[in-house]
Amino acid sequence: EETEEEQEMEEDEQGKESSRYSLVETHCLLELIERCKGCGERLDSSLIRVSSLGSAKIVTYDCLPCNKTVRWESQSRVGKGKGQVYKGNHDIPVASFITGTPLPRLCDFAKLIDLSLPSDRAMRRVIREVGAESINRVYASSEARVRKIAVAAAGGKGLEVSIDGQYDTPGYNAANCKVTAIDCNTKLALGAATLHKKEHGIDNVSIRMESEGTLRILEELIDDGISISTRVGDQNLMVNKALRENDKTAGILGMLDWWHVQKPFRKEWKKVVKANPELAPVYQSFFNHLYYAHNKFPNHEDRSRALELVRSFEHHIQGKHSWAKDKRFTMVKKCAHGRLRKLKKGETRLKLTKEVS
Repeated sequence: EETEEEQEMEEDEQGKESSRYSLVETHCLLELIERCKGCGERLDSSLIRVSSLGSAKIVTYDCLPCNKTVRWESQSRVGKGKGQVYKGNHDIPVASFITGTPLPRLCDFAKLIDLSLPSDRAMRRVIREVGAESINRVYASSEARVRKIAVAAAGGKGLEVSIDGQYDTPGYNAANCKVTAIDCNTKLALGAATLHKKEHGIDNVSIRMESEGTLRILEELIDDGISISTRVGDQNLMVNKALRENDKTAGILGMLDWWHVQKPFRKEWKKVVKANPELAPVYQSFFNHLYYAHNKFPNHEDRSRALELVRSFEHHIQGKHSWAKDKRFTMVKKCAHGRLRKLKKGETRLKLTKEVS
C-alpha cells in the first residue's frame, strides 16, 4: 500500500514531461510484457529477450500466434541517418561534459549500482563529435552580450580575466579538456574552448591542451576588440610560456589566483603540524587569517603590509596582541580584533619554540 508521501510524489510527476528518465529493473520491466501487444496472447517467457545498448533497454519477443517478432525500445532516437543514437546515450555524456563530471567517476558510479551506461569510448566520441559542437553553438549567441556587459563594467580599463583548464581524466592521460575564461569583476564567463588531444598542435600530448585552449580564448577576445590588462591563472609553466611567446598575448600581465597561492602553504603547514602536534588546533585558524590579510590588502603595492599582518598570527596565538616595532614589524604593531574572552580555568596559551616559529 502506498504511503501518502508516495502518492503526492506520484501526482507531482504526472504533470511533468513524460521524457524524464527513471531507473527500471529488468525483472520489473518484464512484468509489463507478459502479453503480445498485437494479439494479446500470453507470451512464452523463453521467447522474450532483453538487451542493452548503452543506457537504452531493448526488449524483443517472438509471438507464435502472430508469427512475427516485436521489438520495443526504452528510448527514442536523435540524430539523422547513420548518426542516430538513443537519446540517453547522447544526453549522458553531454551532461557530464557540461557539468564537469569526470567520465571515469561517472562509470564507477554506474558500475556500483549496476546501471547501464554507454561505454567510455562511446561517450568520448559523442562529446568530441556532437557535444562540443552543440555547446559552442548554444553559447555563441550569449557570449556577445556577456562580453558587452563585462567591457561596460570595466569602465574603459582592460579586463582582468581568470582562466583555467579542466581535464576529464585524473592524471596525465586526459582525452578532452575544457578551458574557461571568467571576468574577475562581473564573474561572467567570457568564453570557453573544448579540445581533444588528437587535434593538430596537440598531437596526442594531453598536457598541451590547456595552453592551446588558453591561447584560443585570449586571441578570440583580443580579435573581438576587448582589451585585457591582466590574466589570472595557476602556475602552469606551459601556459605561461605559450602566452609570453605569442605576440597578441605577450603584453598581458600574468597573476596567480589566490587559491593557487595559498595551496603550497597547506602542504608546508601539514609537515610542520606533523612534527609539532601542538599546532594542529591553529591550522585552520591560520588560513582564515591568511584569507583575511589577502582581502584587506589585495593590491600589489600593499604586499609588505599584508606580509606583516600574516606574521602577526604568530603573536596572536600566543596571547600577545600588541608589540614593539622591530625589523619584522614596521607597520603592523597590534592585532585588529576587539576584546577577547578570558581564558577558562585550566586553559593555557600556546607557546612556540624558536624552531617552530
